[in-house]
Amino acid sequence: MILVSVALTAPHPAAAQRREASGLWYTVGVAPAWARVTCDICAGRRKTGLSAFLGVGGSTSRAVRVGAELAAWRQRDGGVTQTLMSVGAAAYWYPNAGRQLYLRGGATLVMHRASDGTDVVTSSGIGPQLGIGYEYPVSRAWRLAPFAHYSMGVFGGDVKFNGGQAAGSATVSFFQVGAALTRRMSNHQ
Repeated sequence: MILVSVALTAPHPAAAQRREASGLWYTVGVAPAWARVTCDICAGRRKTGLSAFLGVGGSTSRAVRVGAELAAWRQRDGGVTQTLMSVGAAAYWYPNAGRQLYLRGGATLVMHRASDGTDVVTSSGIGPQLGIGYEYPVSRAWRLAPFAHYSMGVFGGDVKFNGGQAAGSATVSFFQVGAALTRRMSNHQ
């Protein structure tokens, strides 16, 4: 996925000639988030916790930027600590000329872990990630964006208890609603 992102961010000759072509970007965000694991033996409850994410990439055109992203979530309840990590690649499409509203899509690997200090249950899966956000410029390079992002690992999912196979066909889902701060490093700044 990272190789695809790098290939997509390579400047195209026509894009390099346009003044509007952008360089690299990076983003950080925090958000309340909900994680859920469903399988044959899972409770399937959606738990709320705090999450954060990082992203880095480049622009392929004025309306599209792509990159690699890492998101993490943590929740503790009754002696059980749950963590989730999502690693993926996403494209952001800006359908209007003002480049404020974006739609996000991509692929991700979602990994969940629950531990009570003695036993560990892990789940994972690969699947789509979708989202929407609206960027407010706070300076020439910085943008603040409220967003809603959803990731779901559905393919290749399994559940392991203390390292041994416990169930197959797990679905790991992750939903974030929060705000991100993005810096765009234009070649012309």
